[in-house]
Amino acid sequence: MTLEVAIPDTSLTNVPGLREKTMKAGLIARALAIFRVDRVIVYKTGRLTSGQRRDAELLLRILQYMDTPQYLRRRVFSRSPLMRFVGLLPPLRTRSHPLKISVAELRPGDVRWGLQIRPGKVDIGLNELIDHRGEIDSHAPVLFRVVSVKPTVRLEPVGRLDVERYFGYETTHVDDLAALLRESSAKARIAFSRYGQPFRAVESEIMSTVTSSRHVVALFGGPRHGLSDIMAPGCLDIKDEIDLWVNTIPNQGTETVRLEEALLISLGLLNNLVGSMITRTGFY
Repeated sequence: MTLEVAIPDTSLTNVPGLREKTMKAGLIARALAIFRVDRVIVYKTGRLTSGQRRDAELLLRILQYMDTPQYLRRRVFSRSPLMRFVGLLPPLRTRSHPLKISVAELRPGDVRWGLQIRPGKVDIGLNELIDHRGEIDSHAPVLFRVVSVKPTVRLEPVGRLDVERYFGYETTHVDDLAALLRESSAKARIAFSRYGQPFRAVESEIMSTVTSSRHVVALFGGPRHGLSDIMAPGCLDIKDEIDLWVNTIPNQGTETVRLEEALLISLGLLNNLVGSMITRTGFY
């Protein structure tokens, strides 16, 4: 039961400066978290100029940064000119971003991201480091479940999808979108495009396709190049790997719809129709 979203590496190319690009990446991250996306995939389009390649790096970094709880960000992300405006980003406020608490408030079953600070000691965002003797990656955050708190705190590593409630998204990138889609043949692969059929006309098809798989890969195009444009030159193999083409904004009143707007609208409609079948529980 998963919801994955694929967006292009050109997603930030329509805004001018680093500040604006950072803010747009933040809006994308918020949309993903609101609708409980498990994995966001940034796919290579081959349409970035040499001067735009930094945009793809920025998008990946901001998405990863926003999913990382605040108490670990300084440890995980080194200082970089690319991250100059991260202080302006809105908080995600997912369950993976708890407010700082003391060890005394910790309860068995609590789940928190942690990072090994030195052998045998991890930071899980409390007022002191916690003992953990298992072997873990010392460079990337690890998800821990609290097994017990007395006589001492004992932790066990778990996978993000092992957590019952929604716990944020994973960020990845792929060079070959066609290969990704072929590997996802058992999932419902839905492309959102203005050239698709109106959402209302294909609701029953979406329901039927999703019911049989309970996993969805939602694909979106980017600025200046929608999915049809990105796939146009010699990409029939990609089009053949998509189950449904859907237009969630028929008769749109503006000439263009921005990616962050398309995400909110399309994922919102998808959530109302099949959200309970493909995502874990949120807050309400």
